[in-house]
Order: sequence, then structure tokens, then C-alpha cells
Amino acid sequence: MRQRQSSPRRSHAERSGTVFDRVLVGIDSTDESLVAAAQAGVLLAPGGQLVLLAAVERHLAAHAGALAPYAADDLVAGTSIELERARELVDADDAVIETGSLVRLLCTECASRGATLIAVGVRPHRRLAALTFGGHDVEALHDVPCSVLIARPGWGPANPERVVVGVDGSQESHTAEAVARSLGRRLARDVVPVVGLGEDVELAVLREERNDALVYPGSLLDAVVSASTTQGLIVVGRAREHGRRWGGGLAERLVYAARCSVLVVEHEDGDATSVAESSATTDG
Repeated sequence: MRQRQSSPRRSHAERSGTVFDRVLVGIDSTDESLVAAAQAGVLLAPGGQLVLLAAVERHLAAHAGALAPYAADDLVAGTSIELERARELVDADDAVIETGSLVRLLCTECASRGATLIAVGVRPHRRLAALTFGGHDVEALHDVPCSVLIARPGWGPANPERVVVGVDGSQESHTAEAVARSLGRRLARDVVPVVGLGEDVELAVLREERNDALVYPGSLLDAVVSASTTQGLIVVGRAREHGRRWGGGLAERLVYAARCSVLVVEHEDGDATSVAESSATTDG
């Protein structure tokens, strides 16, 4: 099953060369995915491309036993309705509905479209429950090959209240801070870099001139959570080891400790420099 509902595409001549250029949103039969769509629309770069991918997960109907055929029909109907509702929330360049596992479909579509960001809604559960029972949010964190927005209610289509970014001197945190500052300028929102003093931290981080920074006596995880609000956005960097399923680092722990949406920025060598250069060009 594959249906496309296309809208006129935007011009891509004005793309800024950032993580927000080509955004792919996962839509299922739940309202959490609508939150992801609304927030993705806020983050999308001017001239960027936004695609809605709805997944009909027919395998879930098997839990209904003898009523599985009826349950499958309900899944199709429910997912189609959520996709239409998502299209009302955001001006999507393309909308696709397919049958299969949402995150697997997102990974496939990400590769074919060259997506720079995937957005999914988070369920109201803690990290241990997510790791034990699974879910689109934890599967996306582990499996997608690009940056990920784990969306919680609190903003969208309105802008986030402010942007909080964890800073520890690592290359991935430099990338995350560059992305956060570029986004803050574009959305006209305060950016708050947070430094946790309870762990080993590069002295250079403390020496850098950050008049907007907060220092916290505890861990970076506790510092970022403490500085955030339910209406805000947390930005955190991660470095994935190729060939290994990532998990258990600061980014994953932040997603399930935070009260707000978390943008996990994928770091590659040279990212901080390229992001800073592209954002300077865009902001200028």
C-alpha cells in the first residue's frame, strides 16, 4: 500500500544548508505524531522541504485475534485521518501513506530523500519502559541515520519559549550549540547554554565568553533538565559509532528525563564548522 498526496513544492533555491533543510515527519494513528508535525513545521528552514510519512502498522492488528481484519481496517482509517489532520497543521511538500513499521519506513524514506531531520512524537513513558516495551520514539533514537526531533506537547505551531543546549566541550556539543544558536536567531528566541560542573568538563568551556550561559553544580543531564521548561526545546549533540546501534548516552537519557521536546543533533567530523558557516550566511 502506497499512496501519495502531493502539494506544490516550494522553491529550494533559498535552502540554508542546515539540519532543518529536509524534514521527514512520522505519522501514526496517535495525536503525538500531530505534535511532531506541528513542531517540525516551526523548525523547517526557509525554502526547505517537509514530508509527512504515515505508516499503517497492520501487524498490530494481530493482537485483536479473530477481530484482526476489522482492527486492520480501523488502523487504515485512523492513520489516514491523522495524516489529513497533519496536513491541516503544516504546509507539507509531500504526504505519503504506506504499510509497515513506522521507523523502518522512515529510515528507508530518509535514505531515498536525503532527509536531514526526522520528527516523531514521544509517548508518555519513562526510559526503562521505552527500552523494555519499545515504541517509535526509542526506535527512532536507535535506528534513524540523521538528527531526530522527539516531540512533546508544549509548543507548535507557536515557537518554543526558549532553546536550552547542553555544553561540555565535546565536538558534538559544539555542533549542537551552533545549531541551537542559529535556530534561536531565526525564531527570535533566547538560547541558554548550560554547563554541568558535577562531571569532568573542559576548562576551555568555562573560559569561553558566554554571557548567556548557566553553570550548574550537578551533572549536565540534571543541569539541562533544570534549565528547561515544558514550553521549551532542548538541543543535544550525539556522535554515533558507525556499524553500531547507538543508545545509552546523554542524548537518550535526556529524552526521557526532560519535560519538553528534545532535538538530538547528529554529529559528523567537521559539522560544527560547516553549521557555523552556513548559519552565518543565512543570518546575514
